[in-house]
Amino acid sequence: MPDVHEPVRPWQRRLVTGLALLVAIHSALLMLWLAPSSPIRDLVGSRNLASYVDPYFQQDVDTVDPSVQFVDESFLVRVLVKDGKAKAKPTDWVDLTQEDVRDVRFNPNPARVHLIARRLATNLNRSMFALEPEQRKIVRESKASDSTSARAAALNKAGDNPAVVQNYMAYDQMATQFASLYATSKWEGTIVQLQFKVGRRSVPEFSKRNDTKIEDVDYLWFSFGWRPRFRGSVEAQTPFDKYVRG
Repeated sequence: MPDVHEPVRPWQRRLVTGLALLVAIHSALLMLWLAPSSPIRDLVGSRNLASYVDPYFQQDVDTVDPSVQFVDESFLVRVLVKDGKAKAKPTDWVDLTQEDVRDVRFNPNPARVHLIARRLATNLNRSMFALEPEQRKIVRESKASDSTSARAAALNKAGDNPAVVQNYMAYDQMATQFASLYATSKWEGTIVQLQFKVGRRSVPEFSKRNDTKIEDVDYLWFSFGWRPRFRGSVEAQTPFDKYVRG
């Protein structure tokens, strides 16, 4: 005897359609809640989104977004540049991390070079937090005429943490090379010296994010003294020309 299927009743069709619509709306609101600032998000309003998501579903952005960051870090560079016979002058600070954020926005597959500045900031911040206050002062007041070995010796003398000093010196050298290659591509003239600094600020607590934006939080800065310019090979400089100049 063939199976007899009952026809779908109108109320069942309406129930399934209604549930699907609710799921679609809820998913859209969650996506909008996690999304960066945009005209659509601003139209709905951050407070409205938070009032919907938080009290009813107890979902924190930290548990939903696997790539959430709890700190914002910054890597800034400036150089002492000489143009012709004129006296060498320092440039303004350039925030490489913010430039990268601008360049990769709405790009689903950005080049890996755009991650370097932030990773350097992360590693340098960790290294500086690990140093003693007197060692940080040595880093801050170092001069371009100081050799790498002299700086390492001064840091080791000021503290009893040779492994920390070795780790810091490695990242300092990476940052010097990266900043030098970047500066050579960005500024015309002769790069005499360069300087960089890194900063870190904590993301506001979730309950306060409607009232306090991360842009309102001050950075904790670590300054580094002037460094001699690193002269890279043509093979190393060429990719930076494309990275900086587009």
